Amino acid sequence: MQVAIVTNGQVTAVGDYRTVFPNTSFPASGPNDVVLAELSAKKVSLFKDHNRSTQKLVACAPYVEGDFVFTVEVASKTAEEIDADTASLAAQKRAARDSALKASDWRAIRAAETGVPMSAEWASYRQALRDFPSQAGFPNIDLPHDPDYVPMTMPE
Repeated sequence: MQVAIVTNGQVTAVGDYRTVFPNTSFPASGPNDVVLAELSAKKVSLFKDHNRSTQKLVACAPYVEGDFVFTVEVASKTAEEIDADTASLAAQKRAARDSALKASDWRAIRAAETGVPMSAEWASYRQALRDFPSQAGFPNIDLPHDPDYVPMTMPE
């Protein structure tokens, strides 16, 4: 666990709690909030809530905000970064679509070999997969589920 010593509202040291407090014994779980307060320390966070589509986290000098010391701040992505992220996501979604089509190819092959048409549900599903990249909102949409998909439900 990373901690920071805070003196008069200013961060004076940041590091692993064992390094920052080498002569102090802690339980295996590390120091709790009460002990940290007694030692004028706060937990360090490497994350801040942000919109991953348009923002990114960048390293910065440690600063105190509320109950934590942060070592990152939120910055806007450039248009080039947003475009690169979108292209990467599109490639991932196309690969998943290709995999889903490949996994159901045997149904099309069996239908061609036997002359017995594939079920309408499977034919529609395969067409939806082929049409997937041209759907509105692509790549920020989910792949269609195959006709045999059964959503998991949590017991109450």
